[in-house]
Amino acid sequence: MNRLALDGFWLDLPPSWSGLEDVTYSDPSTLPPVALAADGGAGRMMVAEMLFEDPDEQPPGAEVDEMEALARAWGRKRRLEPLEMGAQERPDGVIATATYLVRGCFVQVWFLSNGERVMHASYVCPWDARSVERADREAIVASLRWS
Repeated sequence: MNRLALDGFWLDLPPSWSGLEDVTYSDPSTLPPVALAADGGAGRMMVAEMLFEDPDEQPPGAEVDEMEALARAWGRKRRLEPLEMGAQERPDGVIATATYLVRGCFVQVWFLSNGERVMHASYVCPWDARSVERADREAIVASLRWS
């Protein structure tokens, strides 16, 4: 595994994975994302810290139900229901995930909170390739830590 240290967080990448330069995705609720992919891989992963600039919008705490709500809200914004959901507490907070079928693509989203900051990660690939990089994407997200 190769450690990738970024502004405010770090993660470990499997040997064939690296950061990409051509990030065209833009979401005003996150800082600029880091794009990751395996050389010749099936999908692409994005990781970014969420922004909560509106004084009326407080970051969610480190509770399972709050992170699950973010994972569901991601789908609701797109008029989708999650295919699967999961959540777990970690020593540094809590993480929730949900999977979706979006226009023929497999999409998995994660939300990780330490009670003060929230990270959002997403992975997208063709639907038929959804199992190919499962172990890699789960290892990357499991390694995600604040610096």
